[in-house]
Amino acid sequence: MIGATLSHADAAGRHWQFIVVGAGPGGSATALRLARAGRSVLLVDRGDMPRAKVCGCCLSATALHELAALDVFSGDDPAPVPLAAVRIVAGGRAARVPLGGATLSREALDTILVERAVEAGVHWLPEFLVTSLADAVDGVCLTGRAVGAEPTLSIACDHAVIAAGLADHVRIDACIDPTAPQATADNQPLRSQRAVAAASRIGLGATLPAAASDLPAGELVMAVGRGGYVGIVRLEDGRIDIAAAIDRATIAAAGRPADAIVALLAESLDGSGMRVSSAALHAADMRATPPLTHRSPLVAGVHARIFRIGDAAGYVEPFTGEGMGWALANARIFAAAALAADRPHVMADRYRSGHDRLFSAHHARCRGVARAVRHPWLVSGAVRLAQLAPWIAAHVVSLLVGASARRLLSGK
Repeated sequence: MIGATLSHADAAGRHWQFIVVGAGPGGSATALRLARAGRSVLLVDRGDMPRAKVCGCCLSATALHELAALDVFSGDDPAPVPLAAVRIVAGGRAARVPLGGATLSREALDTILVERAVEAGVHWLPEFLVTSLADAVDGVCLTGRAVGAEPTLSIACDHAVIAAGLADHVRIDACIDPTAPQATADNQPLRSQRAVAAASRIGLGATLPAAASDLPAGELVMAVGRGGYVGIVRLEDGRIDIAAAIDRATIAAAGRPADAIVALLAESLDGSGMRVSSAALHAADMRATPPLTHRSPLVAGVHARIFRIGDAAGYVEPFTGEGMGWALANARIFAAAALAADRPHVMADRYRSGHDRLFSAHHARCRGVARAVRHPWLVSGAVRLAQLAPWIAAHVVSLLVGASARRLLSGK
């Protein structure tokens, strides 16, 4: 566990330039970049480190590029495991195609990023639940409490960054100011702002013991069935990571999340020669997310002092394995906007334009992929094509996993 760098009273006794809510890759990378530029930053999270998350644990080419630019890995840190190939399986057919990228557990990656942020001067306050943010003309007031405690306290800052992921629980309160601009949709309560895709799937995830599958290290399996898909990869410590996106109706019909995954794997892997232990899946601590595909306003508050990044800002179903790359790139473009402008509305305009320029076309591509994999017969046909013409499949997989979009996201 990474201990807090200050007490709750000390945190409340200071006025911060930035408070970042959420210590996943996007939040920690944002805090790290701002602190390296000399800003005072408080990073808070309702959990501590290390902690598990529902995640495919895949580092795309974009993610590796962003992490290299941050220079966060030391010789003592767990090293990402290079991914040599992706095996796409549907209807008992399987095609193995060169991939690139790497895998690293969220317990390891998130801990490393928080450690580097603290070394850069970020103050860290774990196990602190932020309940609301209020935007005023002279700054933001954060209200929260220690997890498991009743008394609340307030912490003041110039700007707040919400990086709380899919399970974003932070309420945004309006501060009534007769001199403020007319309230817009961006200033309504947070939960009413999130636009969730009607057919958005639910994320399910767990880690299994090393012996739960015969999957070799360095290979990602994407198993596609009628009700969703499951990603399977071996982590740096040998464990098996399971991350699925499954229709809500499929989960309800199965009765339990683990049953839905077992049924989908039985459908897709039958005849492929790959094994995943059903007993291990039923014994696992299965975690779930809210609906995956959504979009929320990037900037909130009458005075444009509250920002959303990463999964809190928007997400598309993760078949492409690009979530962490998106979050890290988002941290970079937000930090660039924040460091280039002092006035909140100028900062907000820079951030919106930078975000749209880098992500609009990319997200559209991924929504198309998400629609395509809702048709297992189409995926099965693509697998058959991959078996017959591997060079075509390699090009298609490059598109699916975002390798062709690396320049767009890196800004190069």
